[in-house]
Amino acid sequence: MATPLLSGIDHCHLNVENLVEAVVWYKEVLGFNIVPELAFWDEGKGPLTLEDDAATTRLALFERAGVSKGVAFGATGEQFITWLSHFESHKIKTIVADHGVTFSMYFKDNSGNNHEITSHDYSYISQSIDKSILIG
Repeated sequence: MATPLLSGIDHCHLNVENLVEAVVWYKEVLGFNIVPELAFWDEGKGPLTLEDDAATTRLALFERAGVSKGVAFGATGEQFITWLSHFESHKIKTIVADHGVTFSMYFKDNSGNNHEITSHDYSYISQSIDKSILIG
């Protein structure tokens, strides 16, 4: 079985000491702004999604100590469904979450690092996925 394709990196998870100060820093230094349609996820400690002016790079900020969570790869709806089968064939455990506007699948690499594949193709996935595997 061939390895499925990805659409790139959707966003990177970053842990920050102070969410408010981090938003200011990323805006002033790198030109990132809060993504309005995803701001509802923030409960005061994140995730708060920022995006550059070109809309090509996103960061998900979490206010917490410690190492950041890992890479979130982007995928189309079709790619997302294909990745589920691919991971199953490799016996890699996934956790799939319906976030209401996106779908994410979470998995670990062979060193225990947490990663994610996320898709904004909500309509396609919600019609194609086995609902019994979802959390959230």
